[in-house]
Amino acid sequence: MSSSDPRLRQYVGLAVVLLAFVGGLVGWSWAAYTTMSGPAAPDTTAGTPPERALQWVDGEAGAPAAGPHEAFRRVLQRYVDTTGAVDYAGLQRDRADVLRPYLEQLAAAEVAGRSRDARLALWINAYNALTLKLILDHYPVQNIWAITPGPPEPKENSPFQLEVGVVADTMRTLDEIEHEIIRERFEEPRIHFALVCAAASCPRLRRAPYTGPRLDVQLDAQARTFLRDSTKNRIPAGPDRIALSRILKWYGGDFGPTPEALQRALAPYVPGTAGTRLAEGDYAVEYLPYDWALNDQAAPSDRAAAEAS
Repeated sequence: MSSSDPRLRQYVGLAVVLLAFVGGLVGWSWAAYTTMSGPAAPDTTAGTPPERALQWVDGEAGAPAAGPHEAFRRVLQRYVDTTGAVDYAGLQRDRADVLRPYLEQLAAAEVAGRSRDARLALWINAYNALTLKLILDHYPVQNIWAITPGPPEPKENSPFQLEVGVVADTMRTLDEIEHEIIRERFEEPRIHFALVCAAASCPRLRRAPYTGPRLDVQLDAQARTFLRDSTKNRIPAGPDRIALSRILKWYGGDFGPTPEALQRALAPYVPGTAGTRLAEGDYAVEYLPYDWALNDQAAPSDRAAAEAS
């Protein structure tokens, strides 16, 4: 090729530019292809049980803080295990630093101006926190009924009628919070799956506080957890019968006027054939004995030794 031919030089230059353009286009296309068709980023939530995912949302294990109940969240995370049992010995040792700040917050709480769900969440948390305080005030103790004189079993001299702490500038009892405030003002039967009176047969103490924005989801989760726990409810207990917690005998009227209405209220929280039959009110209903043993992480023998020392 003669370097003196201007037309030939022009053609060669054009070909070089065209080849460079095509090469760049091919390289970009290949990069895009490998990016889109390569392995996807791992799904870190795959296989996570719904209960765990819900706990994260509610303020557990790295989830966002629990707003006005953040101090209580720290207590629950540190001293309550995944079964709902409480490390009362540890909490008693640290109560001034961890529980007292939340109790002081409850004492000064302004209830007016909050949404309905935020008020109800506050009262549920208050009941559960003050129950912890009542146990700690007398720990080690066999169960909550051992706090008042007489046998450690349900009796007229009730610990639930003791003045236990201040909420919203008023001294309260557990009975007042449950029956005169929560049940009377809110008409929400699912609270019976959330209030924990420190007994083994109580619902599991949640490791996150209740909050207004999440309350409906939290109460639904508590209902499912409680009703599917075969140590507290057996649904079914045989071909044509169910054996329910005594809580649902004591407060069944909050769910409906008849055993059939109670079953229909429970049906959405029970899967499969059992849920279908509950929706039809199809079972004979029995009630299980209630275990008042303390929901303590320590073994009863350890508490007895501590009481004797």
